[in-house]
Amino acid sequence: MRRIFALSCGFYLLIGITSVVLGALLPVLLPHYERGYSDGGFLLFLQFLGFLVGVLLSPSMTAKMGRKWMLTLALICIVAAYLLLGWLPSWEIVLLLTVIVGFGSGIIEPSVGAFTIEFTENQKAVAMSKLDVFFALGALLIPAAAALFIWLEQWHLTFFTVAILAFMLMLLWVSMPRSAAQYLEQAGENTSDQRTEKRSRYSKKQLGLLTIFVVFFFVYMGLELGLMNFLPSILVERLELSESIASLSVSILWIAMIVGRLFSGKIAEAVQYMPFLIWSTVGTLLFTMSMVFVSGQWVTYVLIFGTGLFMSGLFCIALVYANVLIPGMTERTTSILIASGGIGGAVLQYLTGWSMSAWPVIGTIWILAGFCLLLLLTLLLSYLWNTRQDMLGSTFTQQTKEI
Repeated sequence: MRRIFALSCGFYLLIGITSVVLGALLPVLLPHYERGYSDGGFLLFLQFLGFLVGVLLSPSMTAKMGRKWMLTLALICIVAAYLLLGWLPSWEIVLLLTVIVGFGSGIIEPSVGAFTIEFTENQKAVAMSKLDVFFALGALLIPAAAALFIWLEQWHLTFFTVAILAFMLMLLWVSMPRSAAQYLEQAGENTSDQRTEKRSRYSKKQLGLLTIFVVFFFVYMGLELGLMNFLPSILVERLELSESIASLSVSILWIAMIVGRLFSGKIAEAVQYMPFLIWSTVGTLLFTMSMVFVSGQWVTYVLIFGTGLFMSGLFCIALVYANVLIPGMTERTTSILIASGGIGGAVLQYLTGWSMSAWPVIGTIWILAGFCLLLLLTLLLSYLWNTRQDMLGSTFTQQTKEI
């Protein structure tokens, strides 16, 4: 089903775009509506609140509507919302449309991701890494387009551009061959059967690990989205750059993410998951902290590139590692972790936006560095918890044999 996989890549390209487009436009969007950075944080909070609702409703919507029509509905939401945003309606309408965009994106990401993981027969990790590359590609291209439209003083055209891309994807999706659509729906029915059959519970060890990784993904999405959405504003305040130049910082971040994701899977397999995650987190922490101590434009861009390079494999490899440590519950675990990431993205976006308004911009950078430190602590805690539970299990087994 090459066509379905190609369309899946298109879906991830689109949600990569929707994840960063508002952040790229904040430096001009907020002044247009005479709003502050706290309002920008609240706007992004609403988008990821809508995303969370979409994630939570996606399984039940799949059962009622089928994957094809559920994803069609998600595309309609995104197309309609961005068409209206392009006309720059009142701020209250902007808030509502942002929720709708998040809802559509929230439906798409877990549904397409779960489908790819479950029904790719070989090299599932390779297939998922390709989706992540397309996500990063979308997050890379739209800030560059936004920078161009800002320079032309027609920044509202960015919304129309996204609407056109989503509409083209929708046409390709609804016109897929009947055989592909039947395969898609049959796959969805099989998934529902598997959910009914597998109602096992997490053990104490697994529940502890799941809790730790919930915190990890909660914080990681706050870090990633904080960088994506507030980097332009940070550079405008910190380096006094123009809005169009500052928006390119997100493109630099995502170029590094794409480069890193091309190799992160192979590197993680070679050095094992935990060492890869530890060193990636340490590198991200050091590069983020370094932004506090430099004020040069080009040095800052180098630091942003290094941050993206080290961050590139954290989400995907952590997701794989969590499922390795918690075997037999891939679908449930993946859904929980994606939902926790959505909540973290929403809550911590608000915190980041508030810090931009309440403190000097250096305070926001320190907050982002603090997120990195929390990621490192959760990884160390997961290692200690897993080791301790293994030792307790070995001791219990040995005592049982002796008895």
